[in-house]
Amino acid sequence: MNVIGLGRAGCAIADRFSKFPQYQIYKFDVGVKGENCFHITKRSTHEEYEKNFPSLKRKLKGIKGETLFILSGAGDISGGALRLLAQLENVKVSVLYIEPDLSLLSEVEQTQEKIVKNVFQEYARSGRFERIYLVSNQAIEECVGEVPIIEYYETLNQAIVNTFHMSSVFANTEPILGTFSQPAEIARISTIGVVDVEKNEEKWFYPLRSPRDVVYYYGISEDDLKTDSTLFKKITSYIKGMAIDKVNISYGVYKTSYEQKYCYCIKHSSVVQSYLDEIDDQDIG
Repeated sequence: MNVIGLGRAGCAIADRFSKFPQYQIYKFDVGVKGENCFHITKRSTHEEYEKNFPSLKRKLKGIKGETLFILSGAGDISGGALRLLAQLENVKVSVLYIEPDLSLLSEVEQTQEKIVKNVFQEYARSGRFERIYLVSNQAIEECVGEVPIIEYYETLNQAIVNTFHMSSVFANTEPILGTFSQPAEIARISTIGVVDVEKNEEKWFYPLRSPRDVVYYYGISEDDLKTDSTLFKKITSYIKGMAIDKVNISYGVYKTSYEQKYCYCIKHSSVVQSYLDEIDDQDIG
């Protein structure tokens, strides 16, 4: 799979994917250097990046097939995101969208972040993108706990990459047992998360609302699969307990070489998330 990072946040996360051999990394940012790195001339506004984004079509001919595009809408450079994607041919694009702490953004940054996030969700919902995965720095911070300042973004980025990677590995591997159903065609707005198997505690990387499908991927050691006679009941009881009206719940169990039990999860919705916030904010009294 190709991984394309745009801007500082996108490139930093793309870098973390390079530790896995399954990914070919490309980075686009001001001043970025190295193999498959493309310097973008610095502009002063979101609009200027959109109007002046360079033509790179000839240099991008090698990017084919499944592609993960990573960005945050808060940075001005995100104004060139659609211009960049329009230059790719014969690719199936999924988007990993990083939502920063919105309370720390200026009014202008909040506005452009909202626009980019909404547009990319609409593109996914319409099928122009395969899927968009929303992750929130605030939500991930709550999942991983307190982190020193110097390791803050590194810790959050590692959590995103490890969870996305393992979810993808399991999704493309035959489970030992489980029940899977295809997400609804229109349910292309997603997020990822983890489950503490011992505590049965879910931690999601974005507060995705109005889900239509939820998938759980259990990684269990071979020893536990052979000796733990209560495991099947524990897993199925938990899955049954998560059943919600009009939400499809499915799961798979996979053999791993790790001693610890773990579970990754994905949630899918057909609803543009920011629109729900606008409805909640209306005064209907």
